[in-house]
Amino acid sequence: MPKVVLITGMQAAGKSTVAPLLAARMGPPAATLDGDVFYHAVVAGAVSMSPDPDPEAVRQLELRYAATAKIAQHYADAGFDFTCSDIILGEHVERWFANLHDVEPHLVVLVPSVESIVERELGRGSSSYRHWLRPGGTLADAVRLLQSGLEHIPRRGLWLDTTGQTPEQSVETILADNFTTTRW
Repeated sequence: MPKVVLITGMQAAGKSTVAPLLAARMGPPAATLDGDVFYHAVVAGAVSMSPDPDPEAVRQLELRYAATAKIAQHYADAGFDFTCSDIILGEHVERWFANLHDVEPHLVVLVPSVESIVERELGRGSSSYRHWLRPGGTLADAVRLLQSGLEHIPRRGLWLDTTGQTPEQSVETILADNFTTTRW
């Protein structure tokens, strides 16, 4: 039975780097998808998520989640192990897995420290937390605000503090678990 691994966490947690490295060590065959592909697919009328999201932002977010789950299922139906990296929080995690069938579902939540995320975010010159910044707030405050969404994910799967780890070390930690703790 194919394994489908959802790798979630905050922006700059390492999801899009860890997922393909993990997929390369699974299978063969194995495939991977970064949910940002569908985030960037909306080229006209895109509405970003924020602490007080517009209904259209939520609709686009749910379309993205549904699309990644369909792609995961498509590859699993063809016998591929699959990894998907995306920021999927709260009840959306359960809904994402509910779209899958006849797979071995796994969840990995990457949870580096706020300081580590801030360092990565500044290092890549990104502004991905801009919609989470409050007037007078810091980048660390914005990270903490978005990070609060992790509290609503059921405490299942492997929750991995990747602070100080290389992506390769994170993959080794996941593989050392032998897909037991990660099981959804």
